[in-house]
Amino acid sequence: MRILMATMQLDIGGAETHIVELSKELARRGIEVFVASNGGAYVHELEEAGITHFDVALHNKQPRSMISAYRRLERIILDYKIDVVHAHARIPGFLCGLLQKKYGFRFVTTAHWVFNARFPFNLLSNWGSRSLAVSDDIKNYLIENYGSQADNIRVTINGVDMEKFSEHTDFSDVAKEFGFGKDKTRIVYVSRMDTDRSFAAHKLIEAVPELLKAFPDLEVVIVGGGNDLDKICEETEAMNKATGKRIIITTGGRTDINKFVAAADVFVGVSRAALEAMAAKKPAIIAGNEGYIGIFDEDKLKVAIDTNFCCRGCEMTTTESLTRDIAKVLDPQNKVWKEHLGEYSRETVKNYYSVKTMADDALRMYISIIKDSKVNEVDPAEFLDIEKYLPHGNSKRCIDVLISGYYGFHNSGDDSILSSIISGLREKCPTIKIVVLSKNPDETAKLYGVESIDRFNFGAIFKALRKTKLLISGGGSLIQDVTSSKSLYYYLAVMHLAKLCGAKVMIYANGIGPVTKKRNLCLVKNAVRKADMITLRDKASRKELSEILGEEASAFVTADPVFALESANEELVDMAIENSGIKPGSEFFVVAVRDWMKNDKHLEEKIAEFCRCVTEKHGLVPLIVPMQSVFDKEISIKVAALSGENCGLLEEGLSPKIILGVVGKSKFVVGMRLHTLIYAIKNGVPLIALDYDPKVSAVMEPLDMLFSQKVESIDTQKLCAFADEILENRDALSEKIKEKSNQYSILANKNIEMAIELL
Repeated sequence: MRILMATMQLDIGGAETHIVELSKELARRGIEVFVASNGGAYVHELEEAGITHFDVALHNKQPRSMISAYRRLERIILDYKIDVVHAHARIPGFLCGLLQKKYGFRFVTTAHWVFNARFPFNLLSNWGSRSLAVSDDIKNYLIENYGSQADNIRVTINGVDMEKFSEHTDFSDVAKEFGFGKDKTRIVYVSRMDTDRSFAAHKLIEAVPELLKAFPDLEVVIVGGGNDLDKICEETEAMNKATGKRIIITTGGRTDINKFVAAADVFVGVSRAALEAMAAKKPAIIAGNEGYIGIFDEDKLKVAIDTNFCCRGCEMTTTESLTRDIAKVLDPQNKVWKEHLGEYSRETVKNYYSVKTMADDALRMYISIIKDSKVNEVDPAEFLDIEKYLPHGNSKRCIDVLISGYYGFHNSGDDSILSSIISGLREKCPTIKIVVLSKNPDETAKLYGVESIDRFNFGAIFKALRKTKLLISGGGSLIQDVTSSKSLYYYLAVMHLAKLCGAKVMIYANGIGPVTKKRNLCLVKNAVRKADMITLRDKASRKELSEILGEEASAFVTADPVFALESANEELVDMAIENSGIKPGSEFFVVAVRDWMKNDKHLEEKIAEFCRCVTEKHGLVPLIVPMQSVFDKEISIKVAALSGENCGLLEEGLSPKIILGVVGKSKFVVGMRLHTLIYAIKNGVPLIALDYDPKVSAVMEPLDMLFSQKVESIDTQKLCAFADEILENRDALSEKIKEKSNQYSILANKNIEMAIELL
């Protein structure tokens, strides 16, 4: 499906951000999106996402300019065989409406705001045959002033990217750029600084003297550009001069709004900017030109949603109301309540204002106009059969990559593999459409911003594979029958199904073997021979594959995908360590064990004895890390309890990037699960392996280090000796490991390059 978005321009603003986020999400779903506008700050973001932008002067009402824009739109619509034209403002709607009468193409609109509907202005408005309205009152405006049919209007939302807008966003660069003070109580206001948008900014400046009495460390950051910015800057300069301090900072127009809201203690503003701040867990005071809602909480949900967080029809914003509510939120005695406001705000955005919901609404409208049905009667199941609605014959294979592996099981190792694959693919190809098979598809979809299918819903998998260009099977130890034959059959079945459906198959950085059963060897041989590309994570897997095939296999030895993964930011890592019970400033070592059928029957006691030995001799604190919460929790708790009162225990559910960062801050690692060891190597941290599987010895062998013990028979004294040797020679060992890690990182990125080549 080919969609043309037509809007006035792409400078800073809520409607503009809506269009950009909608276009990017539709592109991720395989829709071919084009955007026409007079340009602006967001054009670069669109082009980075692979979306074509056309410069068309759609912002100017002068007849000569409108005639030129009309002719430019005409050529775009005809030359690019546009399926649906989607206008987002009055001038684009008027011009597209004229063209629609001439050529009869499908024409729809989104109403982001209300305009003067009196004669002759009403003649400039054309709302197409279907419309989206960003609030109920705008829907009523269309019905009452233009006679639009209620059945042809769907109320949509300003979808927010929950990953982009987060409390954990690093804002250090903007803090440095604008000289934010350290340990300030910071109010952030974001809006377009036009006279019809900036009223609350003026009132916020007026509130500063009174707020300063209660909060001497106050800092106010006003973000946005427009025709009223000069006046805002004049008032700012006067207020700073009057107070004798640099209290207020103005930034002008910015596209990195996520960084500014992350810096806030409280946010002031309306509409999309308020929702973006709320997504970052910031308490929000909803205040604008249209009115004043005040502190957003459970009691304000209905009025906020009804007015699309724009306050239309509410009491006016005043200096007094702003002062009162800001002071209430910032009062140190209200700290717990303030945190609750932030949590509730993010939950509200998650439940009501996701980018996915916004794109679903647009797809309903496009499909309804193609089918000539009512916009609210389109079944979401039709999104999966989108190829039915591609009148110009776009490729039916609208899914670029479908990823199969051990995902959705809360296993840090496999989750880190998935994170690395997705990040790598998106870095090379920002608009790539990715679907993941998962035990927990809803969670996987939210965590990684992908579509996800239940790994056991073979009907849905078959349907998806028919639309898929490339199946990635991996990484991890998928082709082995030591864990169970059932899991092997599953992964081989998905690969076989992919070939039946005409998709390419890449066995991606797999660890091969052991495969012990004769029947399984035959199945593996048949499946592997049909793969279009095979990369393996180590030489031992290469040898195993050659033995299975009975010939020299066409495969490339690269490295585990996790060697291409980067750690979370330091603040998150430090928070995880502190929450584990490790006191700030304490040096620690990591221990990660798992339950295993061949474990030494006294493994927990012996590991705990080792931990106590290291603490007594070297003053290091043990930090126990459960890599897969479901299976490692019980044994980890037991080891922690036996290791002494100073032992730390990492909490469950942390992202792979955070655990990777935690390992990077440790003095050494004792690990049983493979990816604990890989995390150590990635960070150049010395390691001791508890060897329970050939894949563990395979990762240790290239390091040429003898710090390893079989789990069947743990020798505590040897473990202590290993620790002594590591700590005595830590710097030299670390340098040796870092050298190997750098080589692995280069090889890990080869996996991505080969996948992109297959596409």
